[in-house]
Amino acid sequence: MNDTSDPGSPAVVRSGPDERAYLLRRAGDHRDLAERATDTETRMVHLRLRQLYEDRAARIDVVLTD
Repeated sequence: MNDTSDPGSPAVVRSGPDERAYLLRRAGDHRDLAERATDTETRMVHLRLRQLYEDRAARIDVVLTD
Protein backbone atom coordinates (compact mmCIF):
# COMPACT_ATOMS: atom_id res chain seq x y z
CA MET A 1 0.00 0.00 0.00
CA ASN A 2 1.43 3.38 -0.97
CA ASP A 3 0.94 6.28 1.41
CA THR A 4 1.03 9.46 -0.63
CA SER A 5 -0.26 11.73 2.14
CA ASP A 6 1.84 14.62 3.36
CA PRO A 7 3.23 13.74 6.80
CA GLY A 8 2.90 17.40 7.77
CA SER A 9 -0.80 17.58 6.95
CA PRO A 10 -3.38 17.51 9.77
CA ALA A 11 -5.18 14.27 10.54
CA VAL A 12 -8.64 13.71 9.11
CA VAL A 13 -11.33 14.39 11.69
CA ARG A 14 -14.60 12.54 11.24
CA SER A 15 -17.81 12.79 13.23
CA GLY A 16 -18.84 9.83 15.41
CA PRO A 17 -21.12 8.23 12.80
CA ASP A 18 -18.61 8.85 10.01
CA GLU A 19 -15.75 7.42 12.07
CA ARG A 20 -17.83 4.34 12.90
CA ALA A 21 -18.70 3.82 9.23
CA TYR A 22 -15.04 4.22 8.28
CA LEU A 23 -13.90 1.70 10.89
CA LEU A 24 -16.53 -0.83 9.82
CA ARG A 25 -15.54 -0.35 6.18
CA ARG A 26 -11.90 -1.03 7.08
CA ALA A 27 -12.99 -4.11 9.06
CA GLY A 28 -14.80 -5.35 5.96
CA ASP A 29 -11.71 -4.74 3.85
CA HIS A 30 -9.65 -6.89 6.19
CA ARG A 31 -12.31 -9.60 6.24
CA ASP A 32 -12.13 -9.72 2.43
CA LEU A 33 -8.33 -9.79 2.48
CA ALA A 34 -8.40 -12.64 5.00
CA GLU A 35 -10.71 -14.63 2.75
CA ARG A 36 -8.31 -14.20 -0.18
CA ALA A 37 -5.13 -14.88 1.80
CA THR A 38 -3.14 -17.87 0.60
CA ASP A 39 -1.24 -18.51 3.82
CA THR A 40 -2.31 -18.88 7.43
CA GLU A 41 -0.14 -16.10 8.84
CA THR A 42 -1.50 -13.47 6.47
CA ARG A 43 -5.06 -14.65 7.09
CA MET A 44 -4.59 -14.40 10.86
CA VAL A 45 -3.16 -10.87 10.61
CA HIS A 46 -6.15 -9.67 8.58
CA LEU A 47 -8.62 -11.37 10.91
CA ARG A 48 -6.96 -9.68 13.89
CA LEU A 49 -7.05 -6.29 12.20
CA ARG A 50 -10.72 -6.85 11.37
CA GLN A 51 -11.43 -7.55 15.02
CA LEU A 52 -9.53 -4.46 16.18
CA TYR A 53 -11.46 -2.21 13.77
CA GLU A 54 -14.78 -3.73 14.85
CA ASP A 55 -13.91 -3.34 18.54
CA ARG A 56 -12.96 0.29 18.03
CA ALA A 57 -16.16 0.98 16.08
CA ALA A 58 -18.22 -0.56 18.87
CA ARG A 59 -16.71 1.85 21.40
CA ILE A 60 -17.67 5.01 19.55
CA ASP A 61 -20.35 6.90 21.40
CA VAL A 62 -22.69 8.66 19.04
CA VAL A 63 -24.02 11.81 20.65
CA LEU A 64 -27.10 13.25 19.02
CA THR A 65 -27.76 16.97 19.44
CA ASP A 66 -31.22 18.33 20.18
